[in-house]
Amino acid sequence: MRSTYDEDVHTSGLAGPPDPRRWAVLAVLSLALFVIILNNGLLNVALPSMMHDLDIGIGTAQWIVDGYSLVFAACLLTAGTLSDRYGRKRATLLGVVLFGVGTLLALAADGAAQLVVARAVMGVAASLVMPGTLSILVDVFPEHERPRALAVWGSASALGVAVGPVFGGALVGHFWWGSVFLVNLLPVAVVLAAGLLLLPESAAPVPRPLDPVGAVLGSAVMVALVFGAIHASGDGWTSAAVLGAFGGALVCATCFVAWERRHPSPMVDFALLRRPAFLGASAGIMLLFSGLAGTLFTLTQFLQFGLAYGPLKAGLALAPIAVAVGAGSSLAPWLARRTGPRGGVATGLAAAAAGALTLAAADGYPGVLPGLALLGVGVGLALGPATDTQLSMVAPERSGNAAALSDTMMELGNAVGVAVVGTVLAHGTVGAAAPGAGVEAAATAGFVTAGVIVAAGAVLAGLLLPGPARPAADEGTGKPVVRTPHTGKEAPVRPA
Repeated sequence: MRSTYDEDVHTSGLAGPPDPRRWAVLAVLSLALFVIILNNGLLNVALPSMMHDLDIGIGTAQWIVDGYSLVFAACLLTAGTLSDRYGRKRATLLGVVLFGVGTLLALAADGAAQLVVARAVMGVAASLVMPGTLSILVDVFPEHERPRALAVWGSASALGVAVGPVFGGALVGHFWWGSVFLVNLLPVAVVLAAGLLLLPESAAPVPRPLDPVGAVLGSAVMVALVFGAIHASGDGWTSAAVLGAFGGALVCATCFVAWERRHPSPMVDFALLRRPAFLGASAGIMLLFSGLAGTLFTLTQFLQFGLAYGPLKAGLALAPIAVAVGAGSSLAPWLARRTGPRGGVATGLAAAAAGALTLAAADGYPGVLPGLALLGVGVGLALGPATDTQLSMVAPERSGNAAALSDTMMELGNAVGVAVVGTVLAHGTVGAAAPGAGVEAAATAGFVTAGVIVAAGAVLAGLLLPGPARPAADEGTGKPVVRTPHTGKEAPVRPA
């Protein structure tokens, strides 16, 4: 079967001049992405107050958090395929509406079960929004502007992770725990109103057949993997529940691969995963977010238990990473033009790994600051070029599905990072006399683990991603052109 990704189509699909509203469109897309990423950081800070008011234990609280991640990961691939078929604007705005509905359900909840349902609705919504934002971006930006646009989009995602604790700490400190949901409503209204006016509609020109069997199997794989990774931190990697989840994921993955290889229009083209550039970019994104999530998970506890910071002060202490992410994102297109995807992604991952290792040596906040700066700059440098490499290898009519695959790698990275580093922290505090005791000493091992995870991504990026494009002469005109290393397409040389 001929791979759909082997078609010689790698442009944005624009038939004429670029959309003059494209930067306004990017602002709407970035705000939508920022809100859905911000949500988890907000909730984490509110958990102690929520547990007290609702009289629930840590296990129930974990399900309030995890219900979002489980449903989000399970629905991503299906949501990406549906957006390609029925329209990316429709899918994105439907997701925004559902996110608002889930927020209202959470605000009205008076028990833990209702909160779990509300968070699940928000997870479905996020799975529609996240790939939609990326595929619309690809459609409206010409290829030479796409790296800058992806840098902004990527910084919105990383900033959502970084500033969530800041906003959450401020809200819980001044209001009640439900205020972390209330803050969603204004951005949802803005995105919905602006999106109706600004976002262009796009879809695959030839609708692909639906694949309900593949959708169920793919969702089952994601649920089992995320469930196992999340519960490994509390139950241990060798517990029956975790081993059962990973075993179920393996069985479902085997069935999914077998089914998709026979399907005339598969949800995932496995030929793409055999390409070194795509594999390197995907692994880099997953390991970057794994290390970032693990580092922030450790750092919030280090600041509160080790340095005795309150929730608001701890959140504000993390604010410099947001500035650093923005700085790295602004430099990413410049670095990628000169060093290619390999240099941009590997340098960013190496800087992020150095940041985590710097945090491991910190014994106070003055030592934390340089670690935050390196981590943030590294995230900003790596994310845009890695995502651009993935999408440049995919035909435009499959951009929604490809974006969903990229987002799935991020979500898996988040879950695995917290699970792995959480296990390290749990082992370091065994036998502690009180909750939080021993975290300061165990945090060093947590930061080192996160740094090693990201450093592995830097090595893979250096081995698998292509270097800078090499100028060549066009055989017909003799004018200089650039042959892009990951697609082989030729394009005129542009001034640096």
